[in-house]
Amino acid sequence: MRLAALVHILLWRCATGRLPLQSVRPHRDVVTTQGLVRGYLFPNPPHYAFLGVPYARPPTRYDRFKAPEPPPHWDGVFEATHRIKCPQVDEDGVENCLVINVFTPEHVTSLPVLVHVHDGDFQKGWGSYRAPSSLLQQNLIIVTFNYRLGALGFLCLGSVDAPGNAGLKDQVAALYWVQRNIKKFGGNPTDVTIYGTGSGAVAVELLMVSGSTVGLFHRAILESGSALAPTSVSYTPFVTALEVASTLGYDGEGKPDDIAKFFQQVPLNTLVNVTEMFLPCIERDSSSINSLLEMDPVDILKDAHFYHVPLMIAYTNAVEVKIISDNIQRFNVIPDNFENLLPNNLKYESEVFKHKLAKLVKEFYFGENEVGDSLIPNYVDYVNDIFVEYPVIKSSILHARASQPVYLMKFTYRGSKSSVKQEEIPGAGHGDIYMYIFSNERLSGDEKQIADRLVTLITNFIKMGDPTPLTTSLIPVIWEPVPTPQDFEGKITVVPYLLFDRSLTNQLLPGQQLLFWDHIYSKFYKKHVNV
Repeated sequence: MRLAALVHILLWRCATGRLPLQSVRPHRDVVTTQGLVRGYLFPNPPHYAFLGVPYARPPTRYDRFKAPEPPPHWDGVFEATHRIKCPQVDEDGVENCLVINVFTPEHVTSLPVLVHVHDGDFQKGWGSYRAPSSLLQQNLIIVTFNYRLGALGFLCLGSVDAPGNAGLKDQVAALYWVQRNIKKFGGNPTDVTIYGTGSGAVAVELLMVSGSTVGLFHRAILESGSALAPTSVSYTPFVTALEVASTLGYDGEGKPDDIAKFFQQVPLNTLVNVTEMFLPCIERDSSSINSLLEMDPVDILKDAHFYHVPLMIAYTNAVEVKIISDNIQRFNVIPDNFENLLPNNLKYESEVFKHKLAKLVKEFYFGENEVGDSLIPNYVDYVNDIFVEYPVIKSSILHARASQPVYLMKFTYRGSKSSVKQEEIPGAGHGDIYMYIFSNERLSGDEKQIADRLVTLITNFIKMGDPTPLTTSLIPVIWEPVPTPQDFEGKITVVPYLLFDRSLTNQLLPGQQLLFWDHIYSKFYKKHVNV
């Protein structure tokens, strides 16, 4: 038969459903706890991709805001070719979105597993449909997944229908699915590293302190996110829910059960377009088997009653710095009323105390400026200190009180791919580390070396629990872990960290700003309470 005729027949059979197009491609079948899953071979490097495999039942109707239920079973073959997103603004998402993606090298046996938790401020994002070629080449199995976002993931009412933190409970379910199934894909369930970026890092740390993930992973990488940051956990989840419900037409008495039932009936396209931020919360019912977070993360970290694993913590400029970058002209004056710029996780005995603290902070960051000076570096320092640097370093110290090692890195390299473009703003942009590791774009020169160094550090940590077991021409320094603090409260002391720019150097923290904020938070920290 001539080649043209053969192609015509194959295309006709595909169009009529008699022969799936995928069957002419190399594929691999895996028997999971739910049934047979079929993934397909992709090049560069050769690997199998299993996309859109359900790890939980669809959380729809009356289960919309509840903890996820066990995944469905099927007969026959599940074609793992589905690119699915959870509902979110400006994206085509579906509520039946609790799916996982698995990427395996072509020939695998008991490989280390890397599970990535995506960024997006808990309001947007999805598990990547493409695996990072640089990590696949290191003989790792890569897992990405979706979790519920916005109100669907973080409506916290403390009721049976909407207890709170559904998005975090989705993550626990995904990790449980990995434990039950990854061996069949060629992965080692006792060698799992979880990697969170931005809000994904916040989520991973919350899972660790919640105690809900003991044994589900064995190392963790936190990039530019901390559970101690002001925007990580909601102080007013019920108020947020009631205000949003009211704008959508709710006129009831404000009872949690009634509000939950109202949200169950809100059309999807309406729910995903609300502008209020829904975040993780401290849940109300500590007796519930589905309760995940019952105490303030600071208290749990200070008590050291959490899941201890080796940690790699890296950070760049805060995501909030992008607001400065995008509105550079608006930050050329110091506001008279600095009280509105104080972080929201502080409390005050009176308005007089608040005014005095605002004056103190304003003078600390802007007091030496003269007329005509650029204020951009001052604003960047202030935003970074309260949203990233202080929370991350404080967190690293509290984690180091356990027996597991903690490696701290500040990434400041700015290349052509950086998300920060303004010359007045120093340092790397939020998400730059992820971009160098997970992007499959071809790099050259310094940027290729930067990517190679990051991949090497992460791969060493994943495989050995130590990012620099020895020095090489690529990694010429030994990265020292954070020492165990002697102070029970984990007050800021001298902290070693790796400064990652064009070169790698070991440095010591803290700076004056970190001591300043440690003193403030020791007196004015606002504790989270249940919903």
